[in-house]
Amino acid sequence: MARKRFRSKIDTWLLGILIGALLVVLIAFFAAVGEGLPAGALLAFFAVLMLVGALIVSTLVATHYTVHRGTLIVVSGPLRWRIPIDQIQRVEATRQPWSSPALSLDRLRIRYGDGRQIMISPADKNGFLKAIGHALHPNGAEG
Repeated sequence: MARKRFRSKIDTWLLGILIGALLVVLIAFFAAVGEGLPAGALLAFFAVLMLVGALIVSTLVATHYTVHRGTLIVVSGPLRWRIPIDQIQRVEATRQPWSSPALSLDRLRIRYGDGRQIMISPADKNGFLKAIGHALHPNGAEG
């Protein structure tokens, strides 16, 4: 089976929040520079700014879902999950806002293994469902 990669759908409001958070940290850094903080404090502040910025950018750029050789690989920034496709029991539509490797509330909840679940938001839901060989479960709206 050929490797198939699906990008995450991105909600505009979430993109705005993430960019806004980055801007707030950046403004705080420049305010700290204006206050004349010691060089060591500014360096620590800058390091935190870079870490937060790298996490936000990597999450926006690298949240995707790959189907390859019987495995679903979920990537969100520095985090990775490997789910054997033969362990997927059910796929449901959901809009649950819980933390997950998804950049949209238009999500799929994947139930797999021994009671495990993960929520993702592929932009091409139909293509994704076809790639994993599952149909959307009809009673999965929010349960």
